[in-house]
Amino acid sequence: MIRKKVALFVTLISIIVGIITRNHLQELFFHKHKNLQSNDLLNKPFLIEEGASVHFFKNGFAVSGTNTKFFTHDGKEMNLPFKPEDMVLVGDSPNIDKSTFRYVLINNKFIYDTATMPFKLVYTAGEGSEGFDMREMGDALLIILKTEDKLLRPFFIQKDNIYAVDLNGIENSHYLDVSYDPITRGFSILALATDTPYPSSRVFNFLNGNSPQGMLSLNDLLFYKIYRTQKTIILVGIHQITCYNIDGSIKWNINAPNTYLHEAVPLDKGWVLYFPKSRFNGANALYVYSDGNREFLELPHELTNLQPYKDQQFIALDKNGNLVTINKSGNILKTFAFDIQPRRVYWSPYASNYLYVLSRDNMVYIYSLNKADFRKDE
Repeated sequence: MIRKKVALFVTLISIIVGIITRNHLQELFFHKHKNLQSNDLLNKPFLIEEGASVHFFKNGFAVSGTNTKFFTHDGKEMNLPFKPEDMVLVGDSPNIDKSTFRYVLINNKFIYDTATMPFKLVYTAGEGSEGFDMREMGDALLIILKTEDKLLRPFFIQKDNIYAVDLNGIENSHYLDVSYDPITRGFSILALATDTPYPSSRVFNFLNGNSPQGMLSLNDLLFYKIYRTQKTIILVGIHQITCYNIDGSIKWNINAPNTYLHEAVPLDKGWVLYFPKSRFNGANALYVYSDGNREFLELPHELTNLQPYKDQQFIALDKNGNLVTINKSGNILKTFAFDIQPRRVYWSPYASNYLYVLSRDNMVYIYSLNKADFRKDE
């Protein structure tokens, strides 16, 4: 009889400990989960055409396709933000080809400053060339033009200056990519050599605007993307990731399959590089610090739409269509669940409390991040 009581007591204690342990583990391991339902929406969702692009600026955002429309941040349609004389240039339905934090490239020809209302024309591509891309670099802008012979040539333009300067020393090179470090105000251009009989990559480093800082020639090596930190440059090829010091010496190298397929997010003066089709050292991502040192991260599989977020975090869509916020250690902090099937998510520091979601049926939804309450996901 005593043995039965002891056995029953032990069983009860085990059950109680199990419940406490379960609750503790849930509290410890399950991140916060936030449901974003239709009652969190601002205004009504609206339909956009297939392939239309979304661009943000200081006072709102634009959806650019066959018929470009401009909206305030909360989704109210607004008039075209151009002066009458600019309407003559861009037309009644200007097409936005590229955008940065402050500038837009319109009709592959005109670059406008979007920090003012109406927009201010700052540059017009010359005859025989067209705008291909642009990169904002502090108070300067790098404009990439496509020339008549189909080569890509970068030009440097200072703020409030209408004249673009040709960069010295990059002749006989075809532009591929550029990366800017806001701490040192230096930038590096990755190019393909056009004056050698064999494939070769070149990296041109510049400091304090367009002052040359040196050139790195990489014979028989092809890289396609470049990321600059304060002291290093990271180059990504088809099956290779290499970090060079600015002086041209190798800091580290990783060989792995399919590294060209990746997404990059600037984070806290460094970079997070995510490789969905690669694995190395038991990881699928790198966090590269400002000094070029690296940390291997294991992020969730099948992430898409990686982009910077507030408080030194980044966001992405997971394989289930939820939005996750991730810190630089690779830990998921929160999950946002939608009542729609998202194709793409946009977040802008100009409207930090809004989330813009493009659904699979081409509807744009605008959610307020302040309305839904947090709860523990059990």
